[in-house]
Amino acid sequence: MTGRRRAPAMAFLAALLAGVVLAPPAHAGPTSVPDGRRVLVLTVPGLTWKDLEAPELSNLRALLDESAIANVATRVTSVVSEPGEAYLTLGTGTRAVAPKEVAGLSFQVDEAFGTTTAGDEYARQHGEVGDAQVVSLGWTLLEEANDAAEFGGSIGLLGQALDDAGVSRGAVANADGADPLVPGEPIHREAALALANAAGAMPCGQVGPTLLTSDDTAPFGARLDEDAVLDAFDRCSTPASVVLVEASDLRRALAFAPRATPELADAARERALASTDALAGALLTRLDPARDAVVVVAPSTQPTPGLGVLGIKAAELDPGYLTSGNTRRAGYVLLTDLAPSIAALSGAKIDEGSIEGRAVDWRKGPADGAARRAALVDAEAAARFRDQVLEPVVLTVVVSVSLLALVTAGALLAGRREVRPWLAQAALVLLAFPSLTYLAALFPFHEWGAAAYWLFLVLGSLVIGGGTSLLGRRWLSPLAATYGLLVAVVTLSVVALGSRLQLATVFGDSPIVAGRFTGINNVTFAYFFLSGSMLACIAVEWFPGPRGQRLMLAILGAVLLIDVAPMWGADVGGLLAGLPALVLVAAGLGRWRVRWRTVVLIGLALVLLVAALGALDLMRPSADRSHLGRLLERIGSDGSSGLTTVVERKLTVNLRSLTESTWRYIFGPLAIAAGLLWWRGRAWVRAVLDAFPALRRALPGMLALAVLGYGANDSGIAVPAAVLAVAVPGFVYLVARVQPDPDAERLAGQVEPEPDAGGAR
Repeated sequence: MTGRRRAPAMAFLAALLAGVVLAPPAHAGPTSVPDGRRVLVLTVPGLTWKDLEAPELSNLRALLDESAIANVATRVTSVVSEPGEAYLTLGTGTRAVAPKEVAGLSFQVDEAFGTTTAGDEYARQHGEVGDAQVVSLGWTLLEEANDAAEFGGSIGLLGQALDDAGVSRGAVANADGADPLVPGEPIHREAALALANAAGAMPCGQVGPTLLTSDDTAPFGARLDEDAVLDAFDRCSTPASVVLVEASDLRRALAFAPRATPELADAARERALASTDALAGALLTRLDPARDAVVVVAPSTQPTPGLGVLGIKAAELDPGYLTSGNTRRAGYVLLTDLAPSIAALSGAKIDEGSIEGRAVDWRKGPADGAARRAALVDAEAAARFRDQVLEPVVLTVVVSVSLLALVTAGALLAGRREVRPWLAQAALVLLAFPSLTYLAALFPFHEWGAAAYWLFLVLGSLVIGGGTSLLGRRWLSPLAATYGLLVAVVTLSVVALGSRLQLATVFGDSPIVAGRFTGINNVTFAYFFLSGSMLACIAVEWFPGPRGQRLMLAILGAVLLIDVAPMWGADVGGLLAGLPALVLVAAGLGRWRVRWRTVVLIGLALVLLVAALGALDLMRPSADRSHLGRLLERIGSDGSSGLTTVVERKLTVNLRSLTESTWRYIFGPLAIAAGLLWWRGRAWVRAVLDAFPALRRALPGMLALAVLGYGANDSGIAVPAAVLAVAVPGFVYLVARVQPDPDAERLAGQVEPEPDAGGAR
């Protein structure tokens, strides 16, 4: 490559490294803890921010209005986490599995178990009881389940870290429900898993039936005895301690709801909320606001998908929002972030390199607590709406692109030339559609409803598609406009708007699914890179010679920079798949020959770039590190097992997409359409490639984008499907705007030669 050709590439790398180094640091979290601090962790299963508007929740509302708050994504193995896996994850700092049949089996050591006591049974399993008061008799089975799981967490990590730091701990919880309709499942003490140590034991706590009192009006005839709860809390809440108290009446109310009329179920939950608020008020009187800390969290959103409540009240945290290095977005935290956060509040330490979680950090929010709560309610509503319309939108894209391809193939084979303008128009409308799904984030469609949302997408696509079709100065102008719009929208989102157009949009990120909260996700990566590659092809076509090559390199370099820079796209999978693909696109468009030596150099460049980005990412504060930096942290902590765990998890999810993703339905119809074109329509394909030779040269890179995108990203089949979803309409537009050579058509047996047949219009 000559010096002139090398300059754009060097400028791109310089911009990338400068962007990484100059990325702004996060607000530093608390670094010191008052001596003798007590931490109360009050878990409120199923509580929502909307619930806090109820007048009977005055204590919780006042507490949370003085706290730093966030929506907590509670997904573990599914978007609605089971209590066992939620509590075990809370104490592990990494997603953990907890089979329901053993998750709740925590007991007082002197509690009857079979013909003996739970302590005797625990001693048979583990050798000794020691000073434990609460033990999990299913702990060994939980360890085996997590050793075989895809997440690689060490259960009991938080409890062990507290032990090692000399911080006492205890749990006060009993969600038992002797429901005759569920024989064999009366024991529900999953909350104790959150603070159990590496052996499944706890030095203080009360989880036995002494916490309950009979109440004929309560679900399953039992409710918490507030005095018993407070006595147990007082016993465990010594200086330098962490005590978890579960509002177990809320658990019973949730379990009761499917078995009662809606009116009685609502009444039972209202009573449970009122008793929880009273309990919270009584607990708060036992704490010192200047020294102690309170964590309020809903670890599960049963029975429906959603986001849980999280608030932390501590002297070093002003009222505002919480964030973490996982979300990097104010007002959002993951359930896995609770373990390092509770440890930090108590003065203990967890090596974040070995876990998924990151300690929470503070962000400024509205001074009025009601305004902060309203913002989180609105954010959850937007997330729920996004998840509700996701499948219909994806299915619409799959069906529309498939029909367009099949109709185009059928029309060409039938010689129906008169439909080609309609096909070109339909292709432009479909190309405009993805951009509108991101721009929808600018409007409150979760308030306006699905009808308004679909009206915006359909009418907007028709207007943009129709408008671009009027750009007739050059036949590629409509494609440049639609692909350019998609590139511009993604760029605007991640560079200028903090990924706002990505959050809670159908092709962006779901806060409830909690895969990403910032940057560029896998489907957007596919859209962005394919659209950028098409723009590069058009640039070379419009500007032959060095000018076009420089513009092409600038476009591809900008796409790569925006996607991989940690402060913008932060897309590790995009780097692994996108860099080789864009190099092939650039080589084809630049007419640079690719030899085996070139392939080796590309591989070395990829390794060096990953290493450089990773090293620079590790120089940033932990809260600001991207997926790459956290992966390298885990490798540094766990060795090769840290990498293999991540690879195995991504591979599992990747393979699962072959049978579960709606995107998979696009391949069958497109394969049929491609077969028809190969059988009788090769003249049309040849005409497109002759009229647009830059596309012919870029095709290997675009194919590599789809193949490598599948292998490098855990969205699996969705990535090549998304590539096709924006590539096929572009190809249909091109087919509709060219005219094959009449002799080639006649030889293919399609139509008789026409005197006015020509090239691209």
